[in-house]
Amino acid sequence: MISPEKIYVAIDFKQNTDTVLSYALWLSKVTDCNKITLFHIMEYTLTPPAYLMPYINREKNKIEENFKVLISRLANYQINVDYKILLGRLVESIKETVTDNSIAVIGYKSHITRPSTSERILKGMKIPTLIVKEKIFNEINPHAIEIKKIVCPVDFSDVSLRALDFAKEISEKSGSKLHVIHVIPEQKIRGIIEEEEQVKQYLSELKAEAEEKLGKMADNFTYEVLAGLPAEEIIKGLSDADLTVIGSKGRSYSEAFLIGSVAEAVIKNAKKPILLVH
Repeated sequence: MISPEKIYVAIDFKQNTDTVLSYALWLSKVTDCNKITLFHIMEYTLTPPAYLMPYINREKNKIEENFKVLISRLANYQINVDYKILLGRLVESIKETVTDNSIAVIGYKSHITRPSTSERILKGMKIPTLIVKEKIFNEINPHAIEIKKIVCPVDFSDVSLRALDFAKEISEKSGSKLHVIHVIPEQKIRGIIEEEEQVKQYLSELKAEAEEKLGKMADNFTYEVLAGLPAEEIIKGLSDADLTVIGSKGRSYSEAFLIGSVAEAVIKNAKKPILLVH
């Protein structure tokens, strides 16, 4: 059962802030969690010298005022909201602030030449994180969020099954459909087995095994078993998904197959929000 003690929401005060807050409020309702902590990171790799402190304090005061405005806008939603301003190294600041039994919500941007702040925040998170990729909301409005279909990729690793538990519970509470995708890494198998007939036979056996496993679990979801490149097949299957729930990484078929790169590809290419489960 999903029962977080708190929801942590990364705020950068940019144009997607209302969208991120809307999803945080939606998640608060779905998880029955009425405690939200907004946080903003003033990142410094080294301890700032004394002569910069007046500037830093002015910036901090400005952020505090912005937080107070946001909290006043959330007053009608009957939740407990506080805020924190983190100063220092990004990942270390997150680890010191975020508690284990929690969920995080962040907006997402990527850069071609370097990791974005949101990507670096994700690297530091060890709790389930809702990654918001959505059209920009003009106001805070959780009621505008419609989750009609959830897609959950599964490779039968522990973390992917934990993601499936999350997806099933959110599906039940939001009244949305849940569709599960399992992808057999065909290219990897072809790299191990040379004979085409043996490849086809092994793929058939793996597909039957996966369908049997999913069939035993599918009391409230549909599923499909595919063969190909996992990231590509999963991304194709997200075309009509309103939310993707995926494990951060897992193991399947051999020690070398990690879904971590798959999750990263899904996060970068999905058009709608992703819940990343650790």
